[in-house]
Formats: sequence, C-alpha cells, structure tokens
Amino acid sequence: MSCRHPKTSGLVKLFASDEELAGRLIGRFIQKFPASPLLPKNYFCQLVRIPAAISSEDLYVALSTDGVGTKILLGIETGMCGGLGQDLVGMIYNDLITSGAQPSAFLDYYATGKLAPAVYRTILASIVDACNACAMPLLGGETAELPGLYARGHFDLAGFGIGWVKPADILSPERVRPGQILVGFPSSGFHSNGYSLIRKVLSRTSARLSERLSLSGRRRSLKEFLMEPTRLYTGVIEKIRIKQITVSSLAHITGGGYYENVPRAVPADCGIVLSRSAFDVESAELFRWFSRRANLSWEDMLHIFNCGFGLVAICEESALSAISAHFPGAVRLGGIERKTGAARVRLAA
Repeated sequence: MSCRHPKTSGLVKLFASDEELAGRLIGRFIQKFPASPLLPKNYFCQLVRIPAAISSEDLYVALSTDGVGTKILLGIETGMCGGLGQDLVGMIYNDLITSGAQPSAFLDYYATGKLAPAVYRTILASIVDACNACAMPLLGGETAELPGLYARGHFDLAGFGIGWVKPADILSPERVRPGQILVGFPSSGFHSNGYSLIRKVLSRTSARLSERLSLSGRRRSLKEFLMEPTRLYTGVIEKIRIKQITVSSLAHITGGGYYENVPRAVPADCGIVLSRSAFDVESAELFRWFSRRANLSWEDMLHIFNCGFGLVAICEESALSAISAHFPGAVRLGGIERKTGAARVRLAA
C-alpha cells in the first residue's frame, strides 16, 4: 500500500525499498484476475476461507511467506549466522499473528551455490528452535544447490507459514476507528529490516563491528547488537484471547517502518499520529545511537526501522492497562484520528 511521505534524506531514499513501485506492479498483476470476496485486504498475511465441503467448522487459513534479506550478508561477514533461522521464522510468524491467527506449520527454503555443512546445520537448528518456541513446527522444506547463481559462501533463506483463525477472531482494519490508540511491543533490535542501509552506514562511518557499546541495559559489541535475532511475539494472540483484551488490529513493523506498515492496519479514512517522545525509552536506545551515527533524523528512522517496537496493537485506550500488565515494556506510541489530508502518518511531539 502506498502513501505520501514527508521529505526524507537522500541516503534513506537511496536504500529504502520502493514500496510504491512494488505496489503498482502488484496492482496491475492482480487486476488481471477476477476479484474474490474470499481474500480480505490489508493484512500482513493472506486469509482464505476453508470451503464447507472440506470442513464443517467456519475457519480461515492464514498464509504468509517472507525472507531474511541482506542481514544474511552481515551474518556471513561476522560469522554470526546462528540467529538467521529465527529471523526467518520471526518474519513469518509475526506476520501471521497480525490477523489473529494461531500459526501451526512452517516450511523453509535454503539456497546456495555449494552447501557448507557447518553453516547449514547452524541455520537449520536455529529454524527448528524458533519453530518449537512458537509452536509452529517445521514440517519440511527445500534445500537447493545452485552453482553460478550464488557467490562462494553465500546463501539465501525464505520460508512459508500457515495458521488458522475463526471469523469472529480476525483482527481487522475494519475494527479500527478514530480515538483508538497505538501500543508498541518492544523489539529485540533491528530484527531483519534496513540492513542495506545499515551496511552502507557502517562502510561510510568510523563504526567498527567490534566496538563495545552500552545500550538498552546491555554492554556488548556492535555486531552482537546488529545480529540479535528477530523477536518472536509468542503468546500475544493467546493472552489477548484468554485475558479478553480487546485489540482491533495489529501491525508488524518491518521494511518501510511505521509509514508503510501501520497504514496497512487501519482504514483508508483514518490517520495515524506518532508521538516522538514515546520513543525515548530503553528499547529504542540502539536506534537513537544509530540515528546519531548515521546522521539521520528520527523521521528518517521511522521510515525504515521498527525503532524499538516490532509489533503495534491498535486498541481502545481502556485496554492499555491490561496490555501493560501482561506485556512488560509495552508503550503507548500515539493514536488514530480522522484523516484530513493526503498524509496517512504524522509525527507529533
């Protein structure tokens, strides 16, 4: 989904993905096929109703596919590939739960020029551990050796996940209305997004991967901060259901940051207000450090990164206390208003 953005720096424009171009190309492709009432729009995953001939229970299948991206290159450079499997699982699991679905199965795809057994075993073990942690078992996948397509020592990862959700449990932009609030769930770091920009900043500045930093209550090397695996937001759907916390919609903050992802979780006639001061918390400290080192404004940062919060719930203000009680570190990030201009997202003090 495209939206008009405030002015961003040249560096951000150079390395941000062209979401508007992708949207136009996908839109033209979809127009060739008849519209289907079985495919709800604006989700981070796709939902398909199970035909009555297959199941007597009214259910939707939730489907998602994704990859890890150029974080893999940094993993190869640092020799820290162990968390990349969790990154892969996290990108898909976290997308699936935005619909209210309970993820239930996973498939992986590993492609390389020539298989390196030690790296392969490390990544596969990470995928299995992550799948077990979020009760989305790895059922199988595909391993491909493609000589000539990948440089020596390089590889790529992709995955596919499936889940189930009842119609009454679907989290939807249609439930969102002005006056509701945004609540962010802390991230573990950069997750798996923005690494083309991160790597370019590292090459242009004096930052060293071995540099020791004290950020977000931890002292460790820069490469350890950068290679921290994506947080798996396990238990979010279960706690929302069990504790009867009313959440209208969820947004997974991935590539495109808040300006691309939060609008996907709200109706077209709603605007999003983000509070700049809400990010003055421990979970965003790494991002504040990076913005200074890269000489990027906070608005630039919000266009690309999760800035300390990888999952955002849209809910009534009355749900804030319950969310805070069950999800430590959750922070109110802003609110929903009636859209009055072209911009979908605006940054307030």
